[in-house]
Amino acid sequence: NLNADTSLFTIAKNASSNSEYFNGYMDEIRIFNKALDEIEIQKIQYQQIENNGLVRGTVIPFDIETLNWTDLVKYYSLDNFKGQITDDLTTASIDENTGARLYNIKEITTQTAPLPFVSQAGDTDLETAIDKTADGIYGEDVLLYDWSIVKINHNNISYDQSQKHLGLMISENDASNNTIEYHVNNDSELNISWYFKLDGFVDLEGESQLIQGEGSILDPTSKGTLERDQQGTADTYTYNYWSSPVGVSNSSTNNNNYQIKSVLMDGSDPNNPLPINWLTSGYNGSNSSPIGLADYWIWKFDNHPSASYSSWQHVRSTGTMGSGEGFTMKGPGTGPIDSDQNYVFVGKPNNGDITLPINAGNNYLLGNPYPSALDAHEFILDNAAILAYENSTDPDPTISGTIYFWEHWGGGSHILSEYQGGYAIYNLAGGVAAPSYGTNDPDVATGGTPTKIPGRYIPVSQGFFVLGESDGNVEFKNSQRVFVKEGNSTSIFMKNANSAKSQEDEDFEDHRMKFRFGFNAPGTIHRQILLTIDSIASPEVDRGFDASVYDNLTDDLYWMINDNKYTIQGYNEVNDATILPLGFHTSATENYEIRIDSLENVPEDLSIYLHDKITSEYHDLRASSYEFIIDAGEYLDRFDITFSIPQTLSNTDIFKDGFNIYYAMSRKKLVILNPEMIALKGLSLFDINGKEILYYDAWEGSYNEYPINQISSGVYIAKITTKNGFISKKFILK
Repeated sequence: NLNADTSLFTIAKNASSNSEYFNGYMDEIRIFNKALDEIEIQKIQYQQIENNGLVRGTVIPFDIETLNWTDLVKYYSLDNFKGQITDDLTTASIDENTGARLYNIKEITTQTAPLPFVSQAGDTDLETAIDKTADGIYGEDVLLYDWSIVKINHNNISYDQSQKHLGLMISENDASNNTIEYHVNNDSELNISWYFKLDGFVDLEGESQLIQGEGSILDPTSKGTLERDQQGTADTYTYNYWSSPVGVSNSSTNNNNYQIKSVLMDGSDPNNPLPINWLTSGYNGSNSSPIGLADYWIWKFDNHPSASYSSWQHVRSTGTMGSGEGFTMKGPGTGPIDSDQNYVFVGKPNNGDITLPINAGNNYLLGNPYPSALDAHEFILDNAAILAYENSTDPDPTISGTIYFWEHWGGGSHILSEYQGGYAIYNLAGGVAAPSYGTNDPDVATGGTPTKIPGRYIPVSQGFFVLGESDGNVEFKNSQRVFVKEGNSTSIFMKNANSAKSQEDEDFEDHRMKFRFGFNAPGTIHRQILLTIDSIASPEVDRGFDASVYDNLTDDLYWMINDNKYTIQGYNEVNDATILPLGFHTSATENYEIRIDSLENVPEDLSIYLHDKITSEYHDLRASSYEFIIDAGEYLDRFDITFSIPQTLSNTDIFKDGFNIYYAMSRKKLVILNPEMIALKGLSLFDINGKEILYYDAWEGSYNEYPINQISSGVYIAKITTKNGFISKKFILK
């Protein structure tokens, strides 16, 4: 605090003499009775202000909510003066004889301070377009300071690096009545933190993205459009799941409903998008110019019971779609599955809060609704109520906390039973690729190989399924938006093409331990399950960390948590006492395999065992995969994953004391020799598939026989429970 003082307040000269004058230009002098924070300063630096009870901008017409007009003691815009007296705008009257006195003014000129920055020329880059060095305005300031306010009045201005503005206003037409186009090149970020007025046209070229963060406003009266490219498969038989980053353009509302034909164009030539030829009969697209798409394949699934194919709604190219909803679409036939077809979305960009109703137990095909990447973690935290996170406070979860991405990798047919595809899965624990077979409909064909593990950042226009946890609304928010380029393992559009690891992968590295276990069944079926170690997770079911099984496979492996099946499990730690139950089911008597697919951030000296609870075998999965033959059936309590072998009485130790168990073939009895009278609790007999055939309670004595003449020939395992653990022995009954 400053002490009260009756002396004159002086700016830009010696306070007690006519000397030491500031040599330069000055405009907009504001004196406050409080210290302003960075945000308050930035919101008023590049615009004039006015009294609205709160301090309000005159260029960005919104209040600075933390700054009262009464906090402003003096405000000299230097636009009004009489003689040597300039007017104080905090008072209603005009100062004429008393007030602020101007000393030694050498030049009075028109205002040139950037309030805001205004373009001076077109057909050039942004920095050059803003430059007016004769007036002390430097275009580089627009790029150096993230809180610049910029007005574009000229056509064909572009920039090819990251740019962040407090406000951006793009006018509709230039002086020659041309529509003003603003181009963001070189896979760059356009970030607008407070206010965007779009009356012209913005082209987000390549992987360029528009970010509007929390509280950033797209003026509803904006009547312009934004263009953004995205690539899907070129194959005529193959689905992608889509969403639109734009809606229909108007001058009154945002996040508008749309018809797909009104926002989607043929982007074969990204510089000259053409209207798509929508084919309303037949099932095949056409490799023409412009491309033809069969609108028969455009469907949506909005809040219906899961695994219900009859609930798909036929949208075609003319049906109504809402912002945030997803839809299916097949390619035009311009190439094979692993080739891209470029599309262009054109319309009014979506921004701000977008909500869609969902009911418990229902599925909803949603999609990223913004012209930027979407942070899946933030989306899950906002909708699944993961209260262990500080920024997740909603007590009512509306979704399960897991996101499901369809990948269609083969088939070459429009017949459902010949599709080759499945659902990749992502939640807070990480992602797994789709299995090599299956969807919610068991009629989908076997064969093919998935190529994508979904990452944390959902690309522009990517569609996905969520599952309702309780009745409520799914919410998309600006706080979920982030600039991450597609084409690396953290941001992947689910089409059939591999992506190399990039610098962005390093920037968003996940350092948690991850264990990826694979299950191979005869033919081409491969299921991967994921274990992620995270201190926030627990041994119980954790919403957002444990992903329930979504595909219906004929042969499958899964984690068992509280008697339910999961593809992804989050767990708080691994140690010698950790036991993680597995379940599986099989369709035939065949050879199956469980293996380690990959390990991430796992210490090299950490042991990993598959424990067969029937044979008491602990198989070292780091040394080799585990192969076994088993009959068709469901096995929910046969295997565990452990990280140590318990110290217990071994077969070798007990047999050396004279203990023995053998099959007396002539009498068809099991014989137990127990000369040391070791305390025995029970005898179980299992078939080779782990099914318990016989059980005998605790007994005493050094010699005992147990009849098994009612059992048919085959391979069996006798398992004896002692006070120190288990003993097992395999034998053949003939």
